[in-house]
Amino acid sequence: MKNLIVERDGEIKRLILNRPDKRNALCMSLAEDLLEQIQISEGDGTRLLVLTGNGSSFCAGFDFENYTNKSDGDLLLHFVRIEQMLQALAYASFDTLAFIHGHTVGAGADLAVACKHRFATSNTKVMFPGARFGLILGTRRLAQCIGGQQAINLVGGPVIDADEAIRIRLIDGILVDECVAYESKLMGLIQAVPRITRSQILQAGRADTRAVDMNDLVNSASAINMRQQLKAYLEKAAANAKK
Repeated sequence: MKNLIVERDGEIKRLILNRPDKRNALCMSLAEDLLEQIQISEGDGTRLLVLTGNGSSFCAGFDFENYTNKSDGDLLLHFVRIEQMLQALAYASFDTLAFIHGHTVGAGADLAVACKHRFATSNTKVMFPGARFGLILGTRRLAQCIGGQQAINLVGGPVIDADEAIRIRLIDGILVDECVAYESKLMGLIQAVPRITRSQILQAGRADTRAVDMNDLVNSASAINMRQQLKAYLEKAAANAKK
């Protein structure tokens, strides 16, 4: 089974995360597949890239499976590849749209934040727990999206529902129609502007923090014993789940 399903509909390309048994957690191969498709989209006529996920959740974040068998260097490389993918998405020359649902956690929530447009189902739960195991990933992108203080409150903090996500402008709205209706409406706005002009607008609307974002990630991951921190985090999360 492919980890990523790619669909094409004219100038719309859909990337469907397809690890439903893992809640679409970002294993290395899925992160690399996403990165490859985002890069391909820069030259294949895509004007709207849509991200969705099969199964009960959009994306449960980093794939922790077998992390104890990996070195800290392997884990760092995995996080670096995720950040490279998120940066490619965030600074794409075309519009990006995420339809999120269920658990949208950690790097999965960062995946949604990296998109320029975001809608959620009413059952969506969003959380950014990376700081709890010492990792800084995507904080500036989140701050650009919802404001610095809101981002500080959310990183390493609580689970929020769709209503709260709307209130803090993390998402644009709650899905009430089929996704294609939202795609069509957005494409109408996109196609009203010449491609090159739209690309310039998208780039002008976002400060370029790629270098410092990667630096923060690498420095935070290098400053800790990654496996030990992950072990402590997962044990605490499992204990809390039993309460």
